[in-house]
Amino acid sequence: MFKVYSLDKNSREDLDKILNDDVIGRQTVIYRDGDNYGFPGKYIIIIEGSSGIFDSLDKISTNLKIIENGEDIYKKIKDEENSSQDGMGYIFG
Repeated sequence: MFKVYSLDKNSREDLDKILNDDVIGRQTVIYRDGDNYGFPGKYIIIIEGSSGIFDSLDKISTNLKIIENGEDIYKKIKDEENSSQDGMGYIFG
């Protein structure tokens, strides 16, 4: 399961709390500059994990906003990651 969120860049400390959390920090957490995905002034945060971890997010940050229909952003970011991994395999193959 995954969810896609936006977070104001002014709230960077919330992103740090998420990354340093004992439970959520062990999940797959991907963050990118939102300017590249049509969200200027924000971070895009993707969290992959079991459904129970998402309840913990509200306790860590009230500034996270879920992006409805975030599947397109998720796919775009995952495709970018796969492309870069393929390129590294070609270089170091």
